[in-house]
Parts: sequence; C-alpha cells; structure tokens
Amino acid sequence: MTCSEWQPTKSGYPGSGGSERGILKGMRNVTVFVGTDEIFYPDITMRKEFMEQSRKGSYVCYVVLFFFFYYCMGAFGSVLSVYLTGIGIGIADLSLIVSASSLFGFVVIPAVGFFCDFTGKPRQIAAVLMIGIGIFSVLFSFSQQVRILLLLNGLAMSCINAVMPVLERIAGAARYRYGVLRIWGTIGYAAGAQAAGLFLQYAIPKLLFISVLVAGCLAAVGIVGADDPLTQKEQRNYTAGSGSILSLLKIRQYLLFLILAFLFWGCSGVNMTYIPILLTDLGIKTGGVGTVLLFSTLIEIPIILCSNTFMDRYSSRILMWAACSLSLAEFVTYGFSRSAPLVVAIVVTMKALATTLFMMITLKVVWCLVPADLTTTGLAVVTTCNSIGMIILQNLGGILVEKTSIPVFYRIMACIIVGIMLLTFLLRADNKESIFG
Repeated sequence: MTCSEWQPTKSGYPGSGGSERGILKGMRNVTVFVGTDEIFYPDITMRKEFMEQSRKGSYVCYVVLFFFFYYCMGAFGSVLSVYLTGIGIGIADLSLIVSASSLFGFVVIPAVGFFCDFTGKPRQIAAVLMIGIGIFSVLFSFSQQVRILLLLNGLAMSCINAVMPVLERIAGAARYRYGVLRIWGTIGYAAGAQAAGLFLQYAIPKLLFISVLVAGCLAAVGIVGADDPLTQKEQRNYTAGSGSILSLLKIRQYLLFLILAFLFWGCSGVNMTYIPILLTDLGIKTGGVGTVLLFSTLIEIPIILCSNTFMDRYSSRILMWAACSLSLAEFVTYGFSRSAPLVVAIVVTMKALATTLFMMITLKVVWCLVPADLTTTGLAVVTTCNSIGMIILQNLGGILVEKTSIPVFYRIMACIIVGIMLLTFLLRADNKESIFG
C-alpha cells in the first residue's frame, strides 16, 4: 500500500510498531507489506530520510529529556532551604531568596511561553534555557551574598519553571502515552533529591551544582531530539503567531482556574520550602531528608503510569477535589502532629501525589479551554500565577514562621485549601479530546 497519508496510532510503549511507522506520513511510494515488518524504499535517498526521521523523536530522547530536566529540578530545588541555612542564611533572607524565583518568573515564564508560541520553536528555546540553568546553578554555589544568591536562584528557577510548560506540551502531544514519558521525570526528580541530600550531608555541595550543569546539558540534547509538539495532534490546527495573549483574559473558566492555581501552587511552593526544615526540626538528618523526598517522589509512579485510566475519564472538578483532599490531609498533619514517623509517612504518601495530580490537571484544563495557538502561553501564564502565589506565601510564611512556628503556618495553609475546594464548585472544563490516553 502507499503510505503518503498513513497515520500513526498513539503507542503507549516503545517497540509496538506505531512510532516507527508513524514517521512514514508524507513519504510517497513506500511499499509496506501488511502483517510484516518489511519496508521497501525506491531509492537510497528515501532510505536515508527514513532512518534520519527514525532517530528523531525516539523514546530514548524523551527518557533523557524528562529524566535530566527533573533531575535538575530535584537537585537544585528540593533541599535548597537546607543548603541556604547551612551557609548561614537566616529564615527571613531564605524566604526572600526562594521567593525571588517567583518574582523573576513573573516576567520570564510568560515571555518564554509567548515567544515559543509566536516563533513556533519551543524545543530550541527550551534547550538554550536548560544550558542556562546549569550555568546559573554553578555560579550559585560560589556565592554567600544574599543579593547574588537571590539573583542567581531567581534566574535558575524561573528558567526551570519556564521550560516546564514546554515539556508538558511535548508530553501531551507526543506519539507515546503521557504516563510512560512523564514517569522518567519522577525518577529523575527522585534521583536529584537523593543526590542533593547526600552531597549536602557529606559537605560537597559544589559537586551537586556541577551535576545540575551536566544534567542541564543532557536535557538540552534530549529536547533537541524530541518531536516538535507543533507537528503532533494535527486536529489542533496550530498557526504560529496567530493568537493574542490578551484573548486568554476573555475565557472566564480559564481565569477561575488561574485563581485556583495561584492558591494551590502558592501553598505547594511554601510546602516544598519548609518540609526539609520541618523534618530536620523533628530530628531527621540531612541525608535522611533526601531519602524521604526520594521515596515521596517515587510514589508518583503509579499515578503517572495510570493517568490514562482516570485523567480523561473524570471531570476537572472531581480531580481538583482529589488533589485538594490530599493537600488538606497533609497540612493538617504537619500543623498538629509532632510525631516524626507520622509526618514522614504523610510526606511519602501524599506530598508528591497532590502536586503531580494538579500538574496533570493543569495540562488537562488548559488543553480544553485555551486555543491551540496559545497552549504553551496558557500553560506559562498558569505557571506565572503559581509564581505570584509563591512570592506572597513565601514572604508571609517567613514572617509568620519567625513570629509563631512552622506548624501554625501549616494550619493557615489548610484553611486556604478548604477555600480552594469551595471555589472548585464553579469550575467546568470538559474534555475535547484524549490527552493522556
């Protein structure tokens, strides 16, 4: 048969045949014998073209991309508060430094998202940012001045947060199932968190930041080798530069979700800052903190792998309630319990599940509500709202923790989560297509 209009099925696992034959689209006069793996090329030029496209978008590229990107995030951010307190930074300055990433992100994240949509080159832009993340992290390790730490942390974390929407779009539009790609991010984050804990415990933090540089370069290679998300899911009818960022403000349900994301991720960001300190206060050593964060991340694996069974099936409202219920149980425990085993058990079983579920909800809601030519921008604007929430709650958290205690602040965040659950009654974002299947 002639494969000029042959369409791939979205294969869940590498080696099933769908991904290799999917690249035959647009190649004319290629004979495929149905029921066999034989493909005959009319000339050597076409064979060379086929082999080049076969390497493009291979599963290995996605593994490298997601593993090393999330390694950077886990290694740089998971125990940042422990590193800063270890070099003599006070709680108030720590909150200022950590919130700087949100302040920088307010400008960087939407600018990167819009530029990706406008130019139609999200992979190339993300690859450059990954290399920049590595450079900023190494420079960060050579300073102990609050202003320089604030600047470098702001640049590194805002770049990480700016790349994340691009990667979520790549995962949602890839030829492979979302879960079998995103799972490598979970493993990479766990590896980064564990490496961070061990490096800090054995007093060699500079090696940690050098590993972030290496991982950033490898992630850039994976990004370049992945499929361009703009060529996938053709029914989305993408046209580079055709949308206006102001048109997002006319979508009422999207604006409601921005409020929900602002509150939820504000609480989650503060949680990631204070969890290591809380565990240390309960008598757990720095290496143990890294191990706890490692297992809390690995617990994401089942929910990511099974995302195709429930993310497209249930409404965004139900999924939001599930994520908020996990966070509520988590914050109530931190606010009222001083039992180290109980707190560790809650961190391991609930912390990462809540944030991972909300991350997938964000992709689902934006994909359903936002026009195709503004998908990356829509995700970036949500991430910017997350950053604003983190700025506000990080600074409020620093003040409240110094005047009261970490448990008291967690009780306040539990009340915020209850408010999110009430607002979720107004959310409606029905599926337009399968994203996670």
